[in-house]
Amino acid sequence: MRLGSGTYKEIALDALKGNWVKAAVAGLFANWLGVFSSSFLFIAKYAFIAVILIYFLEFLPGFYPILFIGTTAIALIYFFIGGTVRLGYIDFNLALLDRRKNGIACLTGRMSDWWRVLCAKITLFFVLSLGYILFIIPGVVAKYSYAMVPYILEERKGFSTREAFRASKQIMKKHKWELFCLRLSFIGWDILGILTLGIGFIFINPYRYAAEAAFYNEISGRAEVYYGRKTNR
Repeated sequence: MRLGSGTYKEIALDALKGNWVKAAVAGLFANWLGVFSSSFLFIAKYAFIAVILIYFLEFLPGFYPILFIGTTAIALIYFFIGGTVRLGYIDFNLALLDRRKNGIACLTGRMSDWWRVLCAKITLFFVLSLGYILFIIPGVVAKYSYAMVPYILEERKGFSTREAFRASKQIMKKHKWELFCLRLSFIGWDILGILTLGIGFIFINPYRYAAEAAFYNEISGRAEVYYGRKTNR
């Protein structure tokens, strides 16, 4: 039988026992390096900072050109670095589940893969844009069909971008709703994170991404390899 959101979260909590501080620090570094730069909360945070800077500093000579250059530079850094660091963050979370030795150094261990990651990000941008332009539903379906592309790029170092997209589409068959429900199950935690002015996300994000890694473990058959546990996929 399929595992549900509750089970993935239980697996994540078990893996995080004794590792919360390390996972929180890794999540903070991942956040600073742009791993979550596509999330609404991440964008909202930097938009809020920009508004504050404009309110207090716009009287300074050359403020707007400096703001434009600064935000453009940050966006480019996040675009090129964030994707590779995400592979490292995935490796960090999979190592937690596997009880392998891991550390913050995992985050920068895949910098040499920047070209594959860049190709994947550009491809995903166009695929999702086309889906949303046609209708909202095809865009959502595409988003979840290719949600595991970063995991596959991390696990399969010899895979091309096309092969990673094909593999993600294959393993996500009949699992898109499952992932949607898993992500939706964190909405209460997200509200708590907002109410704590973002402080709560220091511990919510490690929980969230460890649970998603557990989801990938099961649907990809990876858990069977590591734990000898078979699942009906």
